[in-house]
Amino acid sequence: GEDYERERLSDLPECILLHIMKFMNTRHAVQTCVLSKRWKDLWKRLTSFSMSYYNGRIHSYNNFLSRFLFCRDDSISLLNLDFIVFRSTARSKLLKNILEHAASHNIQQLTITTDFTLTKIPNSFVPLIFGCHSLKSLELFMSSGSTLNLPKSLLLPSLKSLHLTNVSFAASDNGCTEPFSNCKSLNTLVLQHSIHHDAQVFCISNSNLSTLKLVNIVNPTFQPKIVLSTPNLVSVTIDVSLFLSCYELASTCDLPFLEEVNIDTGALIDSSVIISWLQVLSYVKILTLSSHIKVSYFILFSPLFYFHNAH
Repeated sequence: GEDYERERLSDLPECILLHIMKFMNTRHAVQTCVLSKRWKDLWKRLTSFSMSYYNGRIHSYNNFLSRFLFCRDDSISLLNLDFIVFRSTARSKLLKNILEHAASHNIQQLTITTDFTLTKIPNSFVPLIFGCHSLKSLELFMSSGSTLNLPKSLLLPSLKSLHLTNVSFAASDNGCTEPFSNCKSLNTLVLQHSIHHDAQVFCISNSNLSTLKLVNIVNPTFQPKIVLSTPNLVSVTIDVSLFLSCYELASTCDLPFLEEVNIDTGALIDSSVIISWLQVLSYVKILTLSSHIKVSYFILFSPLFYFHNAH
């Protein structure tokens, strides 16, 4: 019966049980401690924490997260951390404790979501995240209106994938910001609704980057020039749903490996803007353009587009 099936599951090697638990919501994984003596402390050796959604009491969530970190086996790495930052989480020492624990336990995948406008983020927040040299994947989903000012340069040598929403980069004295050049392993970059205060030129410079996605990335009241220095770029997506999110695009190098470009404009954009983008991306082999028919017509028959694609 049910007890027999449960015992058969308990007979599996610990590594398999932990692998199964990794795919569970962490609260449910911890609740397995009541099944038997075999399961009592098993959750303490989990290498991941995943609670990216929660519809209960915030105090209970914060308390559970705190106890999970305090009670887990301190000798075990915490490789994957996906959690929500509530207002009370940010204002207490809990956020600092979470990030300190992650940084000291070889964190590789970090996903942080805020569900409110975070107008003031603790000073320790940024250096704790951007000082994690073990990080391979980082996703920051800041709510609209939040203020998260990132340093001029990100020092994350192991980072392969970076997804930033609603962040701001500091500009140098010359009005230029170039935050990604020291991320030597970066392969995928997604910038969404990001605001670049005081930056006249926003340079995406990275020799390893192959996938780039830009989604309404500039402040509607301030539009810097975006310069690509990405010689090995393979895929580009430009998603512009707001007319005021248009920006000038330039490149310091050819993009000979560019396979695919997706441009989606949810608002009417002048054909000259699209054509100027395609001039930069003219080596592309596959182009998908979602826009006003009149705009598409002018682009598709522009000699600029066929310059590098005639053969």
